[in-house]
Amino acid sequence: MSNLTPAQVIATLSAIGKEIDETTEQLSEVDAKVVRLKHDFEMAYASTFLGTEGAMEIRRYTAKLSTGDASFILECAEQELRAVNLKLRALRDRLEIGRSLGPLLRLEWGQA
Repeated sequence: MSNLTPAQVIATLSAIGKEIDETTEQLSEVDAKVVRLKHDFEMAYASTFLGTEGAMEIRRYTAKLSTGDASFILECAEQELRAVNLKLRALRDRLEIGRSLGPLLRLEWGQA
């Protein structure tokens, strides 16, 4: 802790704040991507389901098979969304840690 200068603490907290802003923008973009992919998947599934002849199970599995790639792409985008959310949470935790260290550092600087 004694290695940190006030300027370094400020620079670090500022960098974390900037990274939070960038990650929040990324979160918005990935969320929009998930919404589009979910819409595309649901429309493809419904179209195939309604266009298939036969019993309900046959129609359901035919639709599932024909939209498997779209479903996988959607799942990957949802995982990306979760990852960005986790990153944002971690950044906020780091910022909170930095805020908690501030008073301790001020106390140490005052005694130096």
